Amino acid sequence: LQRFRHYQESMYPTKQNSLFEVLLGFKPGNFLSHWYIPAGKSVHNLEYAQMYPDLTDVTGKRKYLGARQPKDSPYDDPRIKLYFVKDLAPLIMRLYVLPGVAFEKIVVGLTVNKCLMREIAAPTEDQLLKAKVIRYYDYLRW
Repeated sequence: LQRFRHYQESMYPTKQNSLFEVLLGFKPGNFLSHWYIPAGKSVHNLEYAQMYPDLTDVTGKRKYLGARQPKDSPYDDPRIKLYFVKDLAPLIMRLYVLPGVAFEKIVVGLTVNKCLMREIAAPTEDQLLKAKVIRYYDYLRW
């Protein structure tokens, strides 16, 4: 273990013109995942007071608010896509084992596609049709 001490994996590009598209899939299990970006702000807050994911909620209602389950993005057919660019605020995924389950092994599969971004000064009609618009998280949260 000592030889791996300084090894660090990073899901964020270090170059300005790189984009990582990450496909995320879960093996079956009794758990939920919640997403935060930046760390203290849930991706799935609603516009009402007290309407945010809360894993400590004893009624159990808010713990499922915006939660993703293994069936939402199976390991062999990942449906969750995440996009990372240089200096993006950290995206935090918190995993929560459901109550009443004594032991659960959580397996998350990641497929990373490294993409080169470049500006096309005058895109053709065909290029515009194939282009994918990826919004920054602040725009999506509105």
